Amino acid sequence: VTGLLVSPLTGGLGGGIAGLVMGTITGVLLGISMPLLGFMLSAYQLARGVISTPEAVKGFLDCKLFDELTRTWQEYSLDDDLEEIKSAIKAEKSQTNNSSRRRVKDTEYYDLLGLQTDASSSEIRAAYRKKAREVHPDKVDKSMREAAEEKFREISAAYQTLSDPNNRARYDSSGVGSDGDSELALDPYVFFSVLFGSEHVEPYVGELSIASTFDSLLRLSKRGESTASFESMEDFKAAVGWNVHVLRTRKREADIAIHLRTRINDYVEGFLTLDAFKDSCYEEAATIAKEASGARYLLAIGPAMVAEANYFLGYRKSVVKWRGPVGNLKRKMLKIRRKASMYKSIVYTAKESFGIMTLQCPENLQQEGGVSMTCLSNTMPLILEMAWKINYLDITTTLSGACQKLFYDSNILSKEERLLRAQAVHILGTQFYLVGLQEAGNATVSSVDEIKDRANAAFAESMKRGNAD
Repeated sequence: VTGLLVSPLTGGLGGGIAGLVMGTITGVLLGISMPLLGFMLSAYQLARGVISTPEAVKGFLDCKLFDELTRTWQEYSLDDDLEEIKSAIKAEKSQTNNSSRRRVKDTEYYDLLGLQTDASSSEIRAAYRKKAREVHPDKVDKSMREAAEEKFREISAAYQTLSDPNNRARYDSSGVGSDGDSELALDPYVFFSVLFGSEHVEPYVGELSIASTFDSLLRLSKRGESTASFESMEDFKAAVGWNVHVLRTRKREADIAIHLRTRINDYVEGFLTLDAFKDSCYEEAATIAKEASGARYLLAIGPAMVAEANYFLGYRKSVVKWRGPVGNLKRKMLKIRRKASMYKSIVYTAKESFGIMTLQCPENLQQEGGVSMTCLSNTMPLILEMAWKINYLDITTTLSGACQKLFYDSNILSKEERLLRAQAVHILGTQFYLVGLQEAGNATVSSVDEIKDRANAAFAESMKRGNAD
């Protein structure tokens, strides 16, 4: 329509009567050809979709994944995928640490963490998290707490030195760690590990993404740069470690899938009866429920596993064809509900925290140093609840990817084994959910002081090295 109206006007202004005639002809041709071209393209895409639909349906039902590069449906191997991820992570490490094992003046800090002198940053962090859990003062008897605190300070000092490239280089050359005046940033991995840590549930959830997200934000704050200071999106991704984050996410899903495969193997192979497997799932759920935040984890994990299993079985086992779409709808609605709950919690937390800062602690806003830690701690219950909403969505999304890897894994002997995997995950998720509901109903609500103490303890542990200095 635009071409039909504009072309005669443009032609008439530029060429008089002849231009008006030519413009009219051009406008008519454009008015006819453009809709015709759009119709032809739409018909082509529709025909392409109709032709591809049978292949897509067959690939979906045969548990194959669509490869965007080759545009074909291919079988997926969980073990091959994990090896590919490990190789990619190793390549990323070699780019940042391509030198051979270095000679250092003192290996004490490396020895404390059980590391070689050429350890990468991710290996240093993993070793620290492992050691921190082993010697954490809250994990030992009161009689041994003083010695545990000393040991924890030692490995914290080692980590704070080796995790910073400048401090590590100085330590390697002189044997002297970071000085007491150096600024210490909160370690998000330690903070959230202490705050939400649950050893028995870790194989089902992996490393929560809230920690890596917070770590990326801290990296940017240390650089003193905003997103506008980067020349390209690639520079921004490199600054926040995006490539490594994507690989870790894939590995996290693959690791969970491997754990699930091992966990349900006895039932799938027929070594456990249905009742025996249910009992083992219930016992494991009861063990998790005894830990801090265990019931919350069970309520996060259980429904997610049940939803993924129902979705898979609905399309491939049920003779009632509507169960597949219904299972898919319920699966999507679970994600939508948890995402909506997360956004609602974020808005509510921001609103209430602002009220606490302005109404309960108005004098702090006038201070040059900003809001006091005492006033800030009053917002901890709100922040902690918001963090749990974020964790719920994160766990749901991660388990969706992990279950897909488990169910679509081509390293199986038969279709029946694939269905048994989904059935076993459904049983496991159901038991987790039931125990979670039971424990949530019996659990006493934590007081505000208890929540603040837990959050402050996590913050204190992650900052202990700085406070000690």
